[in-house]
Amino acid sequence: MMTLDACGVSCPEPLIMLKKAFQTETELILLVDNKMALSNCERFAKSRGFNVGTEKENDVYKMLISATK
Repeated sequence: MMTLDACGVSCPEPLIMLKKAFQTETELILLVDNKMALSNCERFAKSRGFNVGTEKENDVYKMLISATK
């Protein structure tokens, strides 16, 4: 499973990273540190049919994104 660390990266770069990862991955972890990136990436992943689970640890959101089965 791939892990993308987008902490410290401003929008829209986390979304661009996610789009590129979807070209080869069906399951990944995305780390973001702001709510705007979290919201945009979650909305994008769900619109593509992926399941999204989110946990917050300290100031980092950990999103587990996986293909719908």
